Amino acid sequence: MQELNLRYFQSVARTGSLSAAAEELHVAVSAVSRQITNLEQRLELTLFNRQPRGMALTEPGKLLQAYALRNQLELESVVDQMRSATARQRQTIRVACPDGMAWHFLPSVIARFIFDHHEIGFDLQVVESARASELVKQGSVDIALTFSLSVDIGVQVVSSHSAAIGALMRNDHPLAAFEALEMKDLADYPLTVSDTGSTVRYLFDVACSLSGVKLHPSIACNTLGVTYTAVSEHPNMVGLCSAMSVSGRVQKAGLVHIPFKEPQLAQRNLQLQVMADRHLPEHIERFLGILTASLIEAEKTAFAGKGESGV
Repeated sequence: MQELNLRYFQSVARTGSLSAAAEELHVAVSAVSRQITNLEQRLELTLFNRQPRGMALTEPGKLLQAYALRNQLELESVVDQMRSATARQRQTIRVACPDGMAWHFLPSVIARFIFDHHEIGFDLQVVESARASELVKQGSVDIALTFSLSVDIGVQVVSSHSAAIGALMRNDHPLAAFEALEMKDLADYPLTVSDTGSTVRYLFDVACSLSGVKLHPSIACNTLGVTYTAVSEHPNMVGLCSAMSVSGRVQKAGLVHIPFKEPQLAQRNLQLQVMADRHLPEHIERFLGILTASLIEAEKTAFAGKGESGV
């Protein structure tokens, strides 16, 4: 396949229409249409379903799009390596993750990595978990660290770790001595919970429904910082989050993180994802190794016991 064919194909796949692709490429719509038709005839495959409101990729089209994205990323990597052969070239690792991982854990790992590899920079995007997976599939980021309830098609899961949801509270809270809690135990205490749309809120709602308990959060928020501060400042506040999210901060702040007995709250995993079948540059592979080791260590510590959870 010629580079021009793929460039026109990628533009149509990305924009979803011939006219939008023509505008992006600064060519006539007929030129775009001709290139797509020629590519389909050469491959003897239909790559797009022509619809009244645009162009939708067929299954063969989706496979070609994934190939084109990997090809583009690997070409960029080769170009970076060639430039590095003649001049010192700063390399960048693009990472996407939800707020829970961006609050403390991931910046801590990145900071330690940069200390030993000062020539490497990071571009960190904080987005919802589903969006992080989508960005890595699109090739917009190199790595996604995301909370997930299942395996996503189009990504390679480098490692997966338990991200069970527990109760965060001060160590002088009335419930702090419990080894494990049930949803009904929270009925008399103010709660801070992620807002609608997050995996924490979804599993919280499911657990409440199955337990027959009606709980009304005092604070609904979309950032872990709010939960952490509210729990630290209010003697009876309970916050819902994973031990992995507050790893390294619990004991230092005089807090405890207690697991729940409800199995629904243990269904979530923290996945380290990259684009499926992509050949990763050496500096990204190196960071993946450090990040995986840090996740394994954090997971071991989180489940070593209630008193040590989150350290």
